[in-house]
Amino acid sequence: MMKFMSSISLSIGIGLLATSVMSNYAASLFLTLEEFIIEWEVISLGSSTISLVIMLDFMSLYFISLVSLVAGSVMVFSTSYMSGEWFFGRFVALVMSFVMSMFMLILSPNMVSIMLGWDGLGVTSYLLVIFYQSSKSYNAGMITALTNRLGDVGLLISIAMFFSYGTWSFTVYGEGSHKLPATLITIIIMAACTKSAQMPFSAWLPAAMAAPTPVSALVHSSTLVTAGVYLLIRMNMFLVNFAMLEVLMFLGTFTMLMAGGAAMLEMDMKKIIALSTLSQLGVMMMTLGAGNPILAYLHLLSHAFFKAMLFMCAGVIIHNMKDYQDIRKMGLGWYSLPVIMSTMSVANMSLCGLPFLSGFYSKDMVLEMMMMSGPSLMILSVMILATFLTVMYSCRLSFLVGLSMVKSEMFYQMVEGDKMMLAGMFMLLPFSIAGGMYLTWSLIASASVVFLPFWLKLSISLTILFAIFVMSKMFESFSSGQPTPLKLFTSTMWYMPLTFSISLSDHLTNYSKGFFKSVEITWAESILFKQALSLFYLSGPSMYLDRVSHLYIIQVVKILLFTAGGVFLL
Repeated sequence: MMKFMSSISLSIGIGLLATSVMSNYAASLFLTLEEFIIEWEVISLGSSTISLVIMLDFMSLYFISLVSLVAGSVMVFSTSYMSGEWFFGRFVALVMSFVMSMFMLILSPNMVSIMLGWDGLGVTSYLLVIFYQSSKSYNAGMITALTNRLGDVGLLISIAMFFSYGTWSFTVYGEGSHKLPATLITIIIMAACTKSAQMPFSAWLPAAMAAPTPVSALVHSSTLVTAGVYLLIRMNMFLVNFAMLEVLMFLGTFTMLMAGGAAMLEMDMKKIIALSTLSQLGVMMMTLGAGNPILAYLHLLSHAFFKAMLFMCAGVIIHNMKDYQDIRKMGLGWYSLPVIMSTMSVANMSLCGLPFLSGFYSKDMVLEMMMMSGPSLMILSVMILATFLTVMYSCRLSFLVGLSMVKSEMFYQMVEGDKMMLAGMFMLLPFSIAGGMYLTWSLIASASVVFLPFWLKLSISLTILFAIFVMSKMFESFSSGQPTPLKLFTSTMWYMPLTFSISLSDHLTNYSKGFFKSVEITWAESILFKQALSLFYLSGPSMYLDRVSHLYIIQVVKILLFTAGGVFLL
């Protein structure tokens, strides 16, 4: 049975890789063409229509190609990594349902289809987080589900507001989008921030690392967490000249800083990579807030290549450490796992923006465009500091895993992994090196001329060099010593999990429990349901249908008057 599921997983991975190649070819054709829209009108209600819409353009097809590539490499990687799992078939089914939900979100500009894909992502993500059944996984899954439900509620409200304009497809508004209410745009931005883990909804992403490592490589690095960014890129017509853009840039910048500081003090290997993902999501949101959707899309694609590969490298190392994830116990990776460490170093250097790797083409251009746009001194300072922290936690991870002495009480036999694990990583290695160059040549049609002072242009390179120097001199101060209020504040992500996840969910749970005890199982049940059931059994079905509507109208009016009186007294 295990061999059969492994062959199924390998076949699915090969099919997804073929889909990636075909989608990439189609996207290259659409670079010189307009978008192609397929619409099927399901029903017409007066002036409103309900239709199924599929939009094909370079943006959707490149993202489909990316999702297929990462999912295919993860399935090939999982053929060996998850082969010993008893519920491997369940894992494959959940991953494929996640990919299908992602396709639905990407291809359709219809708000209902987006909602179906959005909700499918949330449900499958929750099921994948609790795949390893334990109390820690259940808590992490609950935080993930509750946070993402906030975004789902925002999308439901936006669906109702869009329908009042006659259609759920946002592509028909065009240049008249400035007439849409600011409340609708704000709700969509809030929904995107919950899915992409921006402040103050950042606590769920590190907690979701309770999922298997292949899930982290697919879901929490390149697809699910970028769904909110992709939605805002798609709806960029709504964000033009919108005052909320400055708030979006502010949130993205400080998310970068918060995640970078927390990654410097984190000891869990997977959480460090998750916090680096959170930092890069802040870069994308900051770029969107600065009014550069194509640059944000470019960074979204290039970041997915090396971050998924970085998660796979971490999975092999954790697998060799017998599922031990504390980087303080790791070391000498260059001597025992040279191939894995070489691949991991490429991913880390691409994350730092080393010329001329994949991350350099998007990240360097983002920083230059941000500097040229003339932001405030605070935004500029925080952006440079967050870039400094990105290099520092990348060097820290590489040093502790690859060069430091082993501090574990036990010695393990370290192996590089079998052919399937290496094949899954090596599929993404060329894209982590040259993918940014290919995407830049494809998406940036004209040469970008950047006018910056000489000292400001050098500040990015000097920041990277200074970070490496400080990392070599002050390494011990970040990993040892007595806890201080600043360290506690930074390591706990500015108390975000305590403030916006645990305490908020406790208050909401207590409120809902009180409402259930005082309303649902007391007078509401006796008035609405018990009377209706007794009427059904005493009168029979025929008289029940005649009298139940009259009874319900009277009781609902009583409830509304009672509730209104209570609200007025409060």
